[in-house]
Amino acid sequence: MSLLRKRQETLPQQAPPTIAESLVELATTAGKPSLFAHSDFVKQVDCPRCGATKQLPSATAYVYCDHCGSLVDYDFRQANADTNAGITNTVYHRLAAAVHGELTAARARGDRARYRELLTGVFAEWIRQCPQAVSPRAKSDQEFAGRMAAYLAECAVGRDFEPSLAQLDQQMNAVIATLERWPNGDGPWRVSNGIWQVASLFKEQMEKTYALLAATGVLAMDPDEAPPGVPLRMEYSTFCQGWIPHLKPEDGQRMLAFFGLDGTYARVSVSAFDTRKCGGCGAELATLPDARAVVCQSCGCKLDIGGGQVPCRSCGAPLTFPVGRSQIDCPYCRSGTHRL
Repeated sequence: MSLLRKRQETLPQQAPPTIAESLVELATTAGKPSLFAHSDFVKQVDCPRCGATKQLPSATAYVYCDHCGSLVDYDFRQANADTNAGITNTVYHRLAAAVHGELTAARARGDRARYRELLTGVFAEWIRQCPQAVSPRAKSDQEFAGRMAAYLAECAVGRDFEPSLAQLDQQMNAVIATLERWPNGDGPWRVSNGIWQVASLFKEQMEKTYALLAATGVLAMDPDEAPPGVPLRMEYSTFCQGWIPHLKPEDGQRMLAFFGLDGTYARVSVSAFDTRKCGGCGAELATLPDARAVVCQSCGCKLDIGGGQVPCRSCGAPLTFPVGRSQIDCPYCRSGTHRL
């Protein structure tokens, strides 16, 4: 779908879809060419930094401000669109298994430094193999990816060396072991009502974990500078992705509400916007007229919209430079170009 054909389109007013309805919409639109990402729905949220309301939909679960490029939220609905969580989890567990013995020994002797070192390596390789598992900014920014690996490792250190959190983990695993499971025809197996005790324990564990990480300054290491509450929603989203397929639809909605993931969505209704070409990958993206910076969710570059466009010195393509960059290779002809 061409962005230009949408410029004057007036969409009818409709009630915001539920999570379940919007997941169906994603399933039917995913993969279709559109500068409005994979859907005509946008999550309703305001940027905590500049105050702007989100107007353009996100291509990933990481919701960035249309005006300043800051991370503003995490979208469970998008996280479930063409999800490959099973693959990324498998890769992580395979990488962690290779150093399991060393991790166990380091934890037993209270050696945080060694534990941190081992997990930093695991997370760095995991991000390299599965960049889709974290912020899209990790795709193109190696410094960002390195900081993300260090941040994830420090989160794990803070969590795994806290005795009270370990006790909650043991309680939760014990309850999971008692859950009844039964077949559901051709669909995923169903799980008994004991899942609500598991959900309560998980929520308690995560709330205490992130309170600890905030108090010890670990959350300040996040290279994406996630606003308060967003890291928790990421954890809750991962939990729900794993368990909702095994619940009745009404219980799935109940679980989303329990974790505060049942957000409000609206159809895209933007009357004026510009098109820009990313100086990192060449992708064409929609931007609002008063935007200063946006994140290209094709390659993850944070683009300096306020700095205007610079024509490639060789092919003439109008390019928007990444923030902080004054020289790039044109993504179309690979010629070096720079801006003053």
